[in-house]
Amino acid sequence: MAEVLTKPSRRIRNMVMKELRLIIKDKVALLLIFLLPAALIGMLWYVTDSSSLGGMSLGGTSDIGGGDDAGNETSSDSGVRLGIVDLDTTEDYGAEDLSENLTEFYDTMANVTMYETPADAYRALYEEQIDAYIVIPYGFEHNLTINEPTYIEVHYDGNDLFGSFSIQGVVQAGTILFRVSKLWIRSEVFPGMVVEFTPEGGYLESVFGGFIVIFSSYLGIAMTSAQSIVGDTPLRRMLLTPTSRLEVIVAKVIGYVIIGFFQSLLLVTLWVLAFNLSLNTSFISLVIIMSLSSLTGSATGILISAVAGTRLQANQMFLFVLFGTLILSGFFLDVGVLDKILPMNQGMNLLIDTAFKGLTILEVIDRVLILFGFSAIAILAATFIFSKKPTLG
Repeated sequence: MAEVLTKPSRRIRNMVMKELRLIIKDKVALLLIFLLPAALIGMLWYVTDSSSLGGMSLGGTSDIGGGDDAGNETSSDSGVRLGIVDLDTTEDYGAEDLSENLTEFYDTMANVTMYETPADAYRALYEEQIDAYIVIPYGFEHNLTINEPTYIEVHYDGNDLFGSFSIQGVVQAGTILFRVSKLWIRSEVFPGMVVEFTPEGGYLESVFGGFIVIFSSYLGIAMTSAQSIVGDTPLRRMLLTPTSRLEVIVAKVIGYVIIGFFQSLLLVTLWVLAFNLSLNTSFISLVIIMSLSSLTGSATGILISAVAGTRLQANQMFLFVLFGTLILSGFFLDVGVLDKILPMNQGMNLLIDTAFKGLTILEVIDRVLILFGFSAIAILAATFIFSKKPTLG
């Protein structure tokens, strides 16, 4: 009885070894899995190291600027969620409270939430309840009354470069309207941009580099595994044995996940060392997240291979998945609820929240379970579709 029970596991193990041998013998597949992602990181390193783009460093410093820049246009439906921390208790201007007056102008530009302390607002930004928060310091009204410049701090998430443009537009527009209402023609109020949650290094090196890493892990494995069934000629003979279709699918997924694990080690190591990043999590956590991304990529590619009847069809389907994933990645556009469902989006969010915000794997376990759930559904779907095929193409 024990021997009978161990046969499926032995068959899966043998098929995994067979799959690994096939991948290792395929030089083109190894090139796509290892060298191309490394080349992408190398090109990013070259660009940021040799051009002015490398100067887009957003980490940890306050950039003080006036409120007279162009491009201040905004509207009340900007969609920006803005927190306000009013620490000013001075009452030198008269009956009107200037800090409250400034807050009212911001309220016409964004969805404003008031917080008692900067720590409360920081926590809300950390949990993505708001997009940014403004700290109005003590002495704000006093300084304006005696015609002295005053500074407000605008804290925003350094991992959201494109969102920061909207935030700056809202802050500058509200500040200008506040000054105009008092007939102040100079920049009496200076917004200082303070970036949070960004490791040492610039935006391109950290966030866009992370995007390349996740993109390579998910779609690189999906691209090669998309040929794993339609291109496996010996599989015809194997299916004449007691081997089930589920065992075949599981073995192929495991084989590509093992390859993805080593790819993850390479990508994460290159990413961290090339840009000298100081991350807020352990190297092991990053490898776990990358391996999860490889799992979803493997399941996606094998589902494509199960649906496709020929290699050409598999290539065409993968191109559709490739462009669809890029468009819906959430990196360039707001995709709404899809950002919490699609596997590459979840992988990117996991990487940012652990590497930059310092969350542990347990604190993002809900997103981890989403990736496992997606992989399980894709594996079961691939098994069902594969079982309905009378022959392999």
